[in-house]
This record gives sequence, structure tokens and C-alpha cells, in this order.
Amino acid sequence: MIHNPEIQKKIHEEIDRVIGKEKNIVMEDQAKLPFFNACLQEVQRITVIVPVNLFHRTVEEVIIDGYIIPKDTALVPQFEMVHKDEKQFPDSWKFNPARFLDANNNFIKDDRVTPFSLGKRACAGEALARMELFMFAANFFQHFEFQPENPTKLPPFKFNYTLAKHIKPFNCRIIDRK
Repeated sequence: MIHNPEIQKKIHEEIDRVIGKEKNIVMEDQAKLPFFNACLQEVQRITVIVPVNLFHRTVEEVIIDGYIIPKDTALVPQFEMVHKDEKQFPDSWKFNPARFLDANNNFIKDDRVTPFSLGKRACAGEALARMELFMFAANFFQHFEFQPENPTKLPPFKFNYTLAKHIKPFNCRIIDRK
């Protein structure tokens, strides 16, 4: 949000208009915050935490786009490559929550965004994690504004890659929205 203050402002406006500054945000409020939900989905699309999934294997021969993948072939799903595919998400490195809003500004859950994997091997705690992510982030945005430490120099948007991908440390200012 430090790199996208106009989007942060829209989040604050939506939360202030729909929830207010005094009421505690609860899970029932999630459906009332389409722009905020689109922002969360866009964050999860861009900042895939586990860019390379565990090995899988085909249990039968599969044909994908004319390519034959034989039975017992080892596969490594790379969800980050799907999330950054220009055919699926034009201008894929640009933070654009509007890609997950319809013409009436309703949130559209996009099944191509798979931060918790998919199928039988999907994260067992996905529902809890989604709930916690919403509650944590919505309450943070209800009460705080995030700004760069130095207004004339934004921190770099770079990641460290290990088993999990994480953003390189940076400093920012967190301001009470009173």
C-alpha cells in the first residue's frame, strides 16, 4: 500500500463508509467490502508465498494443449507463473484490484488465484487462514495508514526466496487514523 497510496485511500473510504471507524469489523462485514476483498486477492496474486509447490505425479496420461504428459510423470506446480501470466492477468506486475471487480464493483473471486494450492493437496487451514487474513488486514486498515519512512524514496519491492518467498525488510510509518 506504500507504493499505491491511491488504493489505500479507496480502502479507507470503503471501510469508513460501510463500517465506520468505531465499530469492530467482524467476518459478516467481509461481503460488504468488495474493493477491500479485491485488494486482498490482488495481494495474494502478486505476492505468492510458496512460488514452487511440492512434487506431484500424473496417475494417468494427460493431454494439455496438445502436449502428452505420460502416466507417472513428476510435476512441480508453479502457481506464481500462473499468477504472472500476461494472458491470464494482463500487466501482471501492476497492482490492480479492479481486475477482480465486475461492472457494478462487486467482488469476483478468481479461481486462477491459488495462494493455498488446489485440489486434494490444498492447504487444510485455508478457510481459517482466509478469515484471519481478512480480519487482521481489515482491522489494520480501519485504524492505520501506511506511509513510506522517507516520503521522497519508496522502499524497494523485492523478495528473498527460500522455501517460502518473503519481502525484504523495509521501514515504514504506521499512522493512527483517529
